[in-house]
Amino acid sequence: MISLTTAGGITARELLELREGTRKKVMAWLAACQSAGLPPLYIYEAHRTPERQAELYAQGRTKKGRKVTNAGPWQSMHQYRLAIDFVPLKAHAKAPGMHEADWDNAKIYAQAQAIAKAHGLRALSWETPHLEDAEFRDWRAAEKTFGRK
Repeated sequence: MISLTTAGGITARELLELREGTRKKVMAWLAACQSAGLPPLYIYEAHRTPERQAELYAQGRTKKGRKVTNAGPWQSMHQYRLAIDFVPLKAHAKAPGMHEADWDNAKIYAQAQAIAKAHGLRALSWETPHLEDAEFRDWRAAEKTFGRK
């Protein structure tokens, strides 16, 4: 459970981790989603260290859990500050004023992804909560542009 105030604060903090051009695209996307009447969208992760990426990559491989990414360290747009992970929020049924992740709401994800495309962001078919800057073909192009820093 999370309050909209807390979710908004985390989203704002994560936006600051993005490169300026990507941040502007994501902010325009968020505004367009709100204007379209979508429920609140919570950005829970933007920049990700290579160490964090390695942890996520190990999940479902060498660590317990289901696979959550196909990208190893430096093979994700998150390391280059060009990607976000988000989830729509829904009101919690038993806790007034609190919200919870609506992970399985395919309709909302599809709407958010369609709006994202119009704002220069690309969705991945295999990683629903993920959006990345469509200006870069893939992580190799981002690495060539920005290096590993």
